[in-house]
Amino acid sequence: MSTSDQQAGKWGSLELVSAPQVEAGELASIHLRFVAGGAGLFPGGIVSIDTNSDSDWAPPQLGDASADGYLKVTPPAGRAVSVHTPDHKSIVITLQSGELKSGESIDIVLGDRSGGGGGLRAQTFYEPRRNFLCEVDPTGDGTHGSAEMAVLRIAGGNAESLSAIAPSDIEVGSSFALLLKAEDRWGNPAERYRGTVEVSAPGLILPDGNSLAFDEDDAGVRRIDGAVFTEAGATRIDLEDAQNGLSASSNQVRITQELPALKLFWGDPHSGQIADASKIGDYFTYAKEVSGLDFAGYQRNDSAHSTDDYDVQQVQEKAFHEPGRFVPLPGFEWSGNLAAGGHHNVYFSRFDLPMKRWNGADRLGRPDETDLPHVRDLYNYYRGTDTVITPHVGGQHADLQFHDPTLEPAVEVTSTHGSFEWILRESIERGYEMGFVGGNDCHTGRPGDDRPGHQERRYSKGGLTGVYADELTLKGILSAIKAKRVYATTGARIRAAVTVDGHFIGEKFSCSNSTCEIRVSVEGTAPLERIEVYRGLELVHTEHLAGPPTGSRIRVLWDGASRMSSYSGISWDGYIDVGDGEIGDVSPVRFDSPRSRYERAGVSRIDVAGWACGYPSGVVVDLTDKSGSKIKPDIEITVVLDSQLIIGETFGLHGEVGPRRMALAPGDSVRVSATLEQLADRAARVELGHLNRSVTLELAPEPATDRADFTVIDDGVLPGVNPYWVKVVQQDMEMAWISPVFADYMP
Repeated sequence: MSTSDQQAGKWGSLELVSAPQVEAGELASIHLRFVAGGAGLFPGGIVSIDTNSDSDWAPPQLGDASADGYLKVTPPAGRAVSVHTPDHKSIVITLQSGELKSGESIDIVLGDRSGGGGGLRAQTFYEPRRNFLCEVDPTGDGTHGSAEMAVLRIAGGNAESLSAIAPSDIEVGSSFALLLKAEDRWGNPAERYRGTVEVSAPGLILPDGNSLAFDEDDAGVRRIDGAVFTEAGATRIDLEDAQNGLSASSNQVRITQELPALKLFWGDPHSGQIADASKIGDYFTYAKEVSGLDFAGYQRNDSAHSTDDYDVQQVQEKAFHEPGRFVPLPGFEWSGNLAAGGHHNVYFSRFDLPMKRWNGADRLGRPDETDLPHVRDLYNYYRGTDTVITPHVGGQHADLQFHDPTLEPAVEVTSTHGSFEWILRESIERGYEMGFVGGNDCHTGRPGDDRPGHQERRYSKGGLTGVYADELTLKGILSAIKAKRVYATTGARIRAAVTVDGHFIGEKFSCSNSTCEIRVSVEGTAPLERIEVYRGLELVHTEHLAGPPTGSRIRVLWDGASRMSSYSGISWDGYIDVGDGEIGDVSPVRFDSPRSRYERAGVSRIDVAGWACGYPSGVVVDLTDKSGSKIKPDIEITVVLDSQLIIGETFGLHGEVGPRRMALAPGDSVRVSATLEQLADRAARVELGHLNRSVTLELAPEPATDRADFTVIDDGVLPGVNPYWVKVVQQDMEMAWISPVFADYMP
């Protein structure tokens, strides 16, 4: 018998009695059974069940057996237990009387249905292995050990959409890989999908034909190697499953007779907050095979990442390293608190380099390891090397009063935490010459395509980084980041290029006069609304691209963040009333979180709720007249919204450790009314002050184009360095921030 078997025999086991698989986001009943081992369980003895997955499971409740989420714990007859749920991830069971002998058991049912409840809402993200860990302290004296754990699989749900991912740059006649994915409502692979997809684009030939039937082995994701374009001209690849009413288009592709010197690659440089190192391989598999990324970084917080786990990470990074196909970015997240400089991502240009923590070498490392307790120490340690560091807003935002231009070429401006244009602007205000990147910063093991789910600490879809590099290699990607040939998006693969006097994104050049020519080219994933061109913090041009409104559709948007810090979302609640009109179709705009929703409260009113951070969100409403005739211009629309602001964390573990949970405070309240006729003259916008907090009622613009090419002549070039950067806003409120071109004017 092995040592682990002997230990399991001593401490017991946690068994999964119910089905081994549940569907993401659905109500489930999960029956676990703790079976006592040789050590038994005595009065005061404790069984702690925990998980190493941060998730958005609904917290179990203990008070109402007839309601959803009820946690039922049943000991053997004659024994009594107490139950404590410190958070949504853990259950503490204490034996209060009697004794459990070896082989006796306690039944634990998460989402018990016997009293009439529907079950417990499962996490919204796919996960091959959700571990239920079990620690046993037989007498409650602190002497404890690990029981054998139970393992559950979280599967994707039914297909609600399709997606296609292709390389952004394709050479005529050369083979490429096309990734097709059927998605459930949470963005997971819809593993049960068995539809047939017709794939079409001018000149596209697939090796097995352009009609593709998904089967069980595909599990919702199909990679087609050997696809070829026989001619240039296509800009997207279209998908259609007519039987199931699903259709989609790929990201924008550019097909040329010869590949350009700089090709556009897509990646997620910042994710990987996974507590179980054995899942790091699953993480890179998802990045490569499901999200269709070209590169990804596994960036675990250093103060939670042991050297042993970091060794596992490095093994997996090398195993998944496939130049030309997929590139892991070696590194870690240096996770200093705000006083120490805040969180920074660290990337290495080679494998097998050691991690240097802000904190925790004595707990997580080996005897010869030491910490770097301040970001200045981080700079000093890596200065003169080819290391790349990027500050970001995450669990703790970076303090930009600290900056080393030789190490920090870019700042992360968007992630599942939200969008943080304020940190971009702060970098410019301080005179730093930095590019912009986006990432996911996710805990769910879904790099490149994470969604916030029901999490209180996440407010948006994950971001992506577009990189213009000469080759898909570790050197090529990091060299491009150092050169600032990068830009951030909110997850959409918006194609963008900017030149200033012929100089490309990230370049710095000497400008001989006070006039610059800015050329902008954008190919969106949806109709474009506007493109803003900035010199420093000054808006010098807005290219309006939406079509004129029809007058029968309105759009209500709420926007902004609560503070210049991490965890800065806003919760909005209210209603839209159209008076004598009638509400027809309602289309949500960037409802990234399921906490964002609308509900019809009559023919003329909908109740709305929003949960967002740093990006516009809202609804588009089609209006009709109750009489069935043409909508009247004097119909009055009223919008009422109350906001609550994320103001900070409250303390976990009864104050024994630092802040963990979120706190909401009452914020602004807004009522705005206008007729359609008045909105035709001017949108009704209420500015709420800080960080672009606002509410807008307007006529909804119509889609017009997903492409833009224009030139701006700026004759206001200032002495010194002028960073010219561009912001792209689509009508679906997906956004991109294009890194500056730096014009250095010496009059």
